[in-house]
Amino acid sequence: MVQGTDGDIAIFWVKRLFWLGIGLTLGVFLLNFILVGFGVYGDGIGYYTPLRSLIFDGDLRIANEYEYLSHSASNFGGGVRVDKAIPEYSKYTLGMGLVLSPFFAVGHLATLLLNTLGVDVTPNGLTWPYELFYCLGSIGLGIAGLVICYKAARLFFSPIASILAVAGVWFASPLSFYLTLEASMSHAVSQFLISIFLYVCIATNWIKQPRNQILLGLILGLGALVRPQDILFFSVPVLMIIWEIMSRIIQRRKEAKSNQLKDLITLEDIIPLMIIGLMACLMQLPQILIYQWQYGSFFNIPYLQEGAAGGYGSSFNWLKPQIINVLFSGHRGLFFWHPILFLAMVGLILMIRKLPILVSSFLVAFGLQVYLVSAWWCWWQGSSFGGRMFSSCSLIFVWGLAAFWDNLPVKRSQLIGIFITLFLIGWNGLLVLQYESAMIPSEDPVTMGQILSNQLFAIPHFINHIVNR
Repeated sequence: MVQGTDGDIAIFWVKRLFWLGIGLTLGVFLLNFILVGFGVYGDGIGYYTPLRSLIFDGDLRIANEYEYLSHSASNFGGGVRVDKAIPEYSKYTLGMGLVLSPFFAVGHLATLLLNTLGVDVTPNGLTWPYELFYCLGSIGLGIAGLVICYKAARLFFSPIASILAVAGVWFASPLSFYLTLEASMSHAVSQFLISIFLYVCIATNWIKQPRNQILLGLILGLGALVRPQDILFFSVPVLMIIWEIMSRIIQRRKEAKSNQLKDLITLEDIIPLMIIGLMACLMQLPQILIYQWQYGSFFNIPYLQEGAAGGYGSSFNWLKPQIINVLFSGHRGLFFWHPILFLAMVGLILMIRKLPILVSSFLVAFGLQVYLVSAWWCWWQGSSFGGRMFSSCSLIFVWGLAAFWDNLPVKRSQLIGIFITLFLIGWNGLLVLQYESAMIPSEDPVTMGQILSNQLFAIPHFINHIVNR
């Protein structure tokens, strides 16, 4: 390679590290897909089956899809992937299926091609080519979201700090698991959409650009169709507008131009928010009508009823959120399972004086996600690898991590950053082995002591689990 500037060398390595990450992600996914024999399972079935039902059956009744999949055994161990009662309708929204429908269509074309080549694959929307391309679509969008995260970090921070931050979130956060072993779930797609949304918020002058306001509304609306909790990221443009108004009020009062609030706040100030909010809400109407048709009322959807059905009184306890547990407990605590994300929060706080509007908006958006998850009856997030419901915050985490590494007040901070990132990637990898080999239960409580002790034996236990399976 011809030697160039430090920036050229950094970009050279950034590109290669991205390709390395793509190779590792696809390698793990494809190996798992080949061994297991399918890619859609768990909650992913609830997202996948309405799409198949809509295209092949012309309705949203998914009992026949579940029945078919319940008899589809794993190649590796002979297990089945449906072990619960078969529902008539999916409790999940249609957004995931809509976003990935082009990839599902590619799966259909691949199936037809395989048939012409003599390969016996039924073109019914439920055989392996459909699942393969559906999951590859999810992975591809998730990786594209990480590219956007990198670009967002590069607006403020160095290439080395930015790529370290992306590597940390890619392989040392819950997103890693849902980009590889459970790509059929909604987390990678949600991360992609919200990363675009936040990037447009921080990289464009959207407040004065109606076209970008419409774009933000459409992206946020689609994000909320994939994961309804993503609507809370509307707080970012709201806070940006509030900061804009407050700054103008302070400036005009200093200049003694006006003291009347009506002269300082105008309709033009809130029109951008009205456009974003209206677009996002309009995109929810089809799902609301579907829920009304399926369950008789929007308020009867399983998400709002399952807490009471499970003996928790209600699905949300807004007055007693389990914030400490959600962030720090061994039972899927976000910062304990994924300590690199705690460094991201530290990085955000370090930047609050330099960029108060941006950092405050990010912290509030993250805080709202924490509060929602903490108030949910299933605050440990069900059968979950760590804090999976925070994957949509990936751009915030990448930005905060890049800030942390660029502001680390020690010599050789880049080498320290590389070492810590690699160590925490290893920590996360060992947790994956614990989770996949049932050293720790997929949903039941676990203690910090269990996790720490198991980390020392995760590799031999996993190997033994594979050999004796």
